[in-house]
Amino acid sequence: MKVLLPLRCLAIISAAILVSSGCQKETVVTNPDSQGNNESSEKTKPLQAADLVGYDGTKLRKSVDKTIQDNNKHNKELENATEDQ
Repeated sequence: MKVLLPLRCLAIISAAILVSSGCQKETVVTNPDSQGNNESSEKTKPLQAADLVGYDGTKLRKSVDKTIQDNNKHNKELENATEDQ
């Protein structure tokens, strides 16, 4: 009986956390021009958590965002070059 009470409390707390995490509101981008930039930023948002383990999460995230933007720019240039031929 002593073990069942903490396990029951743990189950209730876990269920409450799972339910509350599913209730977050999604934000919608209204400016279509900035949609590509926000999309890559949203993908790299979890990198911000690197602060928790001692890394500079902001710097890491910006670096990855820049790399993604450069890659997209390069892909567009290649696409334009192949269309011209």
